[in-house]
Amino acid sequence: WKQWWKSDNVELYQFMGKDNVPFHTVIFPASLIGADDGYTLLHHLNTTEYLLYEGGKFSKTNGVGVFGDDAQNTGIPPSVWRYYLLTNRPESSDSDFQWSDLAVKNNSELLNNLGNLVHRTITFVQNQFGGKIPRITLRKSDEEFLASITKLTEQYIEELEAVKIKAGIRTAMTISKVTNQYLQDGEPWKRLKSDSESAGTTIAVCANIVRLLATLLHPYMPSVSSTIASQLNVSDDFSLTSAELFSSEFVEGHEIGTPQVLFTKIA
Repeated sequence: WKQWWKSDNVELYQFMGKDNVPFHTVIFPASLIGADDGYTLLHHLNTTEYLLYEGGKFSKTNGVGVFGDDAQNTGIPPSVWRYYLLTNRPESSDSDFQWSDLAVKNNSELLNNLGNLVHRTITFVQNQFGGKIPRITLRKSDEEFLASITKLTEQYIEELEAVKIKAGIRTAMTISKVTNQYLQDGEPWKRLKSDSESAGTTIAVCANIVRLLATLLHPYMPSVSSTIASQLNVSDDFSLTSAELFSSEFVEGHEIGTPQVLFTKIA
């Protein structure tokens, strides 16, 4: 514990609801200063407003809201809960938990956006290229697209460094959305016979961005990231170095794993 609480190398970040701010910014730090024993002091405080439940207040006493056992009993995967609560995080104003909104975000954002991109990409590599990443021969349009992805990735890093948690996951999902559009515009399924090199480049670029997304989404949905890494047959070391496009272990000839469905529809 001394490596954490008595170290000049630790930057202490704390996350809490706004009602806990007085204690953690005044009373507790004052106690540590008063002890005069070299304790680590608060570096950055990140607070939230209140999360409401269907327009009202959560109340465990009155049985109003959804709690740990309730969430588990729904059968909804933990990753979906994590995604919904983090995208709905009340960072600057109160936000509202709504069951209908949870279903919409799962179906439209996780299933139709992220899940669709990952499954279409990996399945295409498996079915059309024998499970191996095809050769990448970048055209100008590909380079311009990748430049936009790099810019979004830099934006994501800046947001997480500034502890803008909701903005970070939105940026990651934007990368997924624009890559879906890139795949749709590229139509590799149509060009496979007439221009296999171009079709291969499109799908290889998408595969590399899927790998990037596994890294960017790891702080939010770690099990989803690990599943993506398994499907791609790459390391699940989600460091910044693994966020680089076209790394040495993921280029032409890399053999992927087995495609799996990441998300299912919530009715």
